[in-house]
Amino acid sequence: MAYQKFNPEKLEKLNDPARAETLIPDLMWKALGVPAATTLVEIGAGTGFFARRFSSLAPQATVHAVDMAQVMIDWMNSNLAEVAEGAIVPLLVDETTIDLADGIADAVYMINLHHELADPEATYREAVRLLKPGGRILVVDWVDRETPRGPRLDIRASTDELKSVLEEAGVSEVEIHEGLPWHHMVTATKPEDV
Repeated sequence: MAYQKFNPEKLEKLNDPARAETLIPDLMWKALGVPAATTLVEIGAGTGFFARRFSSLAPQATVHAVDMAQVMIDWMNSNLAEVAEGAIVPLLVDETTIDLADGIADAVYMINLHHELADPEATYREAVRLLKPGGRILVVDWVDRETPRGPRLDIRASTDELKSVLEEAGVSEVEIHEGLPWHHMVTATKPEDV
């Protein structure tokens, strides 16, 4: 599969409040369905735009905001009050290895990351490893049709492709959610017996 990494020089685009108009945090949080979560992991957190929003929706939770770019980790450490408060914990990782314990998370989520992954299967296996049995995963990425903004079409995945990579990673109860105008929104559950 073709992919395209985000250019860290465009970091400020990640902080545009208008992103929440099409990537609606409350709708994604509702689809994820973990209101009592105490540990969340965001893979590809960027500047923590969604980590901050999910942290406010689950004030009892610690959000591990992981990213592959040192500039993003540095930005979160320097600019997010939630980091100083311990609610958000930035962590530098590589694409397929996250230095957190097995089964640490009630939920793992990836927003606008799938099209950037060189090895989606390995990244999804790592995401599932982080989940507690019964934990939930949310994947949000660009729809596979023209939109007013977004990456080129050849790197966008269909819902069937997202469902397939999730199932290969070992989850069940894959569900496609509606409501985001330019993005697919898919959730799944790690089986209790894994």
